[in-house]
Amino acid sequence: MNDLQTINEIVNESVRNSSYVTVIISSCIFIIYTIIVRLIDYFKAKNKNKSLYEMAIAIKENTANVIKLNSILDKTLKDAEKKELRQCERAIDLSFKAFGYRLAQECSAVIAYNNIDDNKELIVGNINKLVSAEYYKLYSTLSTYEINEINVSNKLKEEWIKEVADSLIAIVYDGQDAINRITQINNRLNIYINEYSTFINNKVFNT
Repeated sequence: MNDLQTINEIVNESVRNSSYVTVIISSCIFIIYTIIVRLIDYFKAKNKNKSLYEMAIAIKENTANVIKLNSILDKTLKDAEKKELRQCERAIDLSFKAFGYRLAQECSAVIAYNNIDDNKELIVGNINKLVSAEYYKLYSTLSTYEINEINVSNKLKEEWIKEVADSLIAIVYDGQDAINRITQINNRLNIYINEYSTFINNKVFNT
């Protein structure tokens, strides 16, 4: 039992610092090594009067320990996988919110402090660049997460850049007063964030 407790500690530490494949391979090697060592010890200790039945009992005990170890390993990996899923879900949520927040802040500042009619060409270009830059920040953040062999960033769509930029530019130049335009920008970005993040979650976790 002490061996199993030690193994459990080793597995928990390994899962935190290594890939699942590495942990599984290492555990299998450890299991095989343990069985061999136990059998060698048994043969060294046994005398001529020991029966095959007693040897079978020793092997059975080792087999039971292997089964217990497999259960420990399986539970540890499942717990680690659930934790990873929660972290990924949170990363998707926060990354999209940050994406929307930065766009809302910049576009609100454009409406409030710029002469948008005299600087239209520059402002349109800046909004396009801004949306593109924030999209690729989002892409970079989500590229560090992989679930079920799916890299989260691969589910993003580059067409979203144009969709968001065109929408923001249209609101900036729709002729309403500043407060209404800023409110519209926040509302529209919230719609995009909810739509896009839901799409990503469905593609990553429900496939």
